[in-house]
Amino acid sequence: MATARLLAALLLFLSILAPAEMQAADFADCAGVVLDENGVPVGAAQVKFENSSGQVLRAETDGAGRFMLRRFPAGDYKVEVRKVGFFLLTGQSFTVRPGTNELILTLNHAQELHEQVQVTAPSNQIDTQDTAQRSTLSARGIRDIPVPNSHVLAESLVALPEIVRDHRNNLHIAGARSGDTQYLLDGFEIGDPVSSALTSRFNIDATRAAEVQTARVGANYAHSGAGILSLETPDGDDRWRFGTTNPVPGVNIQQGVHLGNWYPRFTFSGPIERGRFWFSEAISAQHTFDLVEQLPPGVNTSEEWAGDNLFRLQYNLSPKHILRASFLYNRAYDSNLGLDALDPQSATVNADQRRAFVSLKDQVWLHDTLFEFGVAADSGVLDYTPQGTQPFVLLINGTSGNYFQRLHQRGRRLQAIASVTAASRHWHGTHQLSAGLNVAALVLSQSAQRTEIQALRADGTLVRQSTFDGLANPRLSNTQAGVYAQDTWSISKRFVFQAGLRTDWDRFTQSAMAEPRASVNVLPFGDDSAKLSLGWGIYNAPLNVSLIGQVFDQRQLDSFYDSTGTVVVLGPVTSQFVLPAAGLQQPRFIISGAGWQQKLAHNTLVDLELQARNGYHGFAFVDQQPMQPGGIFLLQDHRKDRYRSATISARHVFSENAELFAAYTRSQARSNEVLNVALGSIFYAPQQPGPVAWDAPNRLLTWGWAPTHIWGIQLSYLFEHHTGYPFSVVNLQQQLVGAPNSLRFPAHVSLNLGIEKKFAFRGYLWAARVEMVNAFDRENPNTVVNNIDAPNFGTFAGGQGRAVTLRVRFAGRK
Repeated sequence: MATARLLAALLLFLSILAPAEMQAADFADCAGVVLDENGVPVGAAQVKFENSSGQVLRAETDGAGRFMLRRFPAGDYKVEVRKVGFFLLTGQSFTVRPGTNELILTLNHAQELHEQVQVTAPSNQIDTQDTAQRSTLSARGIRDIPVPNSHVLAESLVALPEIVRDHRNNLHIAGARSGDTQYLLDGFEIGDPVSSALTSRFNIDATRAAEVQTARVGANYAHSGAGILSLETPDGDDRWRFGTTNPVPGVNIQQGVHLGNWYPRFTFSGPIERGRFWFSEAISAQHTFDLVEQLPPGVNTSEEWAGDNLFRLQYNLSPKHILRASFLYNRAYDSNLGLDALDPQSATVNADQRRAFVSLKDQVWLHDTLFEFGVAADSGVLDYTPQGTQPFVLLINGTSGNYFQRLHQRGRRLQAIASVTAASRHWHGTHQLSAGLNVAALVLSQSAQRTEIQALRADGTLVRQSTFDGLANPRLSNTQAGVYAQDTWSISKRFVFQAGLRTDWDRFTQSAMAEPRASVNVLPFGDDSAKLSLGWGIYNAPLNVSLIGQVFDQRQLDSFYDSTGTVVVLGPVTSQFVLPAAGLQQPRFIISGAGWQQKLAHNTLVDLELQARNGYHGFAFVDQQPMQPGGIFLLQDHRKDRYRSATISARHVFSENAELFAAYTRSQARSNEVLNVALGSIFYAPQQPGPVAWDAPNRLLTWGWAPTHIWGIQLSYLFEHHTGYPFSVVNLQQQLVGAPNSLRFPAHVSLNLGIEKKFAFRGYLWAARVEMVNAFDRENPNTVVNNIDAPNFGTFAGGQGRAVTLRVRFAGRK
């Protein structure tokens, strides 16, 4: 009887357990990976599964392109994958079977196609896993937003609210100095080895995307400083592609007939071995002709010839082993560089610039772990040749004579990177672990010949004379190395926490610094309709090798004259740049950022970003005998740059071919040591606080494009308004008067308009585009008479007036 009762109890237990087991057997897991058309992992792609009953499952790929969906009902699902810059993958069916499933999905990069219609992922999506502050300008934005010089990538980048260009055409990202940003080309540092600024250029038609990060930057970036500017270029695919823009030269008929501005560009890509081996080639040439109407005919023109070539290869040794290589070459020759209304042809230089960059990257999957290794080398040469050997004369309202410096400068860099991204680990959520290292060696070599500088009064008498003494061939080298580890922890669908630690060592400072970084995402509604991001971190700033190189350069000797210009009343006094006896610390930034992203309806994304950045241990030369001519200028690490900003932006996507963007930024960029002294430009004054020369407290930016029903014409525009940049005032002796950067240029207001019409010619589609630059014809000057002793002190000149340009490009098959 006992045996019968035991058997009955066992049968009852199995009858209860069996449905649960059958139910469990109907559940499934799916481990997937998203790759591009060439087999490269695509991170931060949004994946959606939807079954016939309307149940929706969502996931996002990690840095290695992987995603995981756990314990969901088996059955038939429609799969959708989207990421900005790629065509939308939709309508693909997938049968999920009980147990573990594996899935490989392919996203194709967005291209301008006409033979077929494909929808790109809209740009107003919220990336729920990414904690960084990012702004991206797509290839279409670079191509369609009207700018004065559409062949110059830097001019298109001002369509991002974080980027401005100063009057010398230098880029400044989030109010930082040009050399305080890390510039990347396909993952490698591409900033100038000497100045760290972005000086390389390549065919903008080969720019797939430009991305800026200014806060909550991950630990994988070595010298991120005040921010990151990443440029992405294509590798080619299984389809043969050809493109050209502006193949026909223009003619300029100002004061005679001249070869006008001409910017031909060509791209060519395709397979060497289909499915495995691809190449892409992007070539551009530039001829720029400028005429300054304020100068006499015959000596009022400048010309630039430039060319660049970007060649890329990708070879898939296997689906889990990918090699990528690139080669970039730049060459430019400028005649009469520096010509403007206040600087005549005799005071300009002829510039010859060359730059070569080569890289190799190896990407290997071992089981579920992604390894990346890369090496790159680049070298740049710059030659400045004055128009003669006469003294360089500083007038009260400009210059004359011949520029004082003949310069030959060469910078080289060798860099290596390595990283590992592990498969997701599960412990109280999902952990994405990564680690890596980087090494770089930099060399600066320079030689110069300098003649005298004369400062004259209004009556032509001499007030100050500068000469140079000593060796003029500085050579400097440096080595940098760093390591990092980072964990991105998805605690739940509402909460993502990223923590990283890196350390960077620098041979020049003989020190290493720790850089902890932490950021968090909070999804208040548990989906991608809103996101709150907070972050804090310490970031190593790039070193300006050219600044340090002045220590090993010549001394400046100054003599000051009486009112007759014939009797020396002081001098010659010697000014010399020196290093401190004690070591310097590495420059760094502490950045705090907060952001809120909110979707309104389906097509509008509103973004609010707050940022506070404090710089410490910045390098600057400090006069040890201020207010007294001559003396020692000691390189110190006391500079503190500070930036505060609040940016609100909105992006509305009307359709596949219509988009509108607007942003307003309120900011403040200041430093406790504003003055930048150099040979030939020495202020005998103490370092002083003030706004930096590119400070623009208010900036309104808006752009967009839309098709019309009139002959299929597309309209586009770019409008920018910002506070005028500050400038300093000097006197007859070229010494600072009052506080630095105490006056400002007029506010900058510019409206650019574009009209584009596509037409068929010989079976192919072409696009003709007419742009009107500065449609208001507003005077936006870029030079000023800042000598307080000049009778026309405060007179502004220069700037881009109203202009009309024409662009013709090949748009593909009809």
